[in-house]
Amino acid sequence: MQADPSVRDTDADWRELGASQPYWGVITHPDYRTENLTDQALDAFYASGVHYIDDIAGRLERATGHAPKGQALDFGCGTGRLAEAMARRAMVTGYDISPGMLEKARARQSGVAYCDILPDGPFDWINSYIVLQHIPPTRGMGLIGDLLARLAPGGQVSLHLTVWREDHLVPASATGWRAVVRRVLPRTPPSGTISMYDYDLSAVCRLLNRAGVTELTLVETDHGGHHGVIILGRKTGGVA
Repeated sequence: MQADPSVRDTDADWRELGASQPYWGVITHPDYRTENLTDQALDAFYASGVHYIDDIAGRLERATGHAPKGQALDFGCGTGRLAEAMARRAMVTGYDISPGMLEKARARQSGVAYCDILPDGPFDWINSYIVLQHIPPTRGMGLIGDLLARLAPGGQVSLHLTVWREDHLVPASATGWRAVVRRVLPRTPPSGTISMYDYDLSAVCRLLNRAGVTELTLVETDHGGHHGVIILGRKTGGVA
């Protein structure tokens, strides 16, 4: 029987990864596998978060005219790679559903507040990177709506999601965009598998616009042929 990944329990996958490969689950490089991890590799892992957030914070300021600050949320914080870097600019809450990853993040005592229940907010900056792409859009769209409902007036977003993939990554049986998004796998992958999903960018923009984030800047990303965007914006109004 073929499995429909749109109904897969991806939370179970990330709990498994958090228990076995908490760093490799964030950046799939051999250096970050538990059996290969060194102090030097761990330092490089967290330094990569500083590099990313420095770039995104600069892009946000150029795009919106405001530097990110205040109360911030890192959605899908994992082991705290980005949350720690965000804490240089804001008071940060890191949210994740993986106990193993949260344990690693908390052990670093970085001043970030970590939790496994999505906090109410409001937040002046909501960030998420390489997270939504692993959540089926049937669920992920609701999560994006939940995040935007927690965005304070004037608050900023830096949200990443994947929106299309190159032909060699599309199953031969797929026909059309919808089939790509709901791609059919030959069997049910084991727990701990990293799944990839594409989002309807127009539907995401509608959520943003209705939440008052009407001026958007997009930054293209490419993860091995899985193409996405980092959406940058600021809540300046609303649409009835």
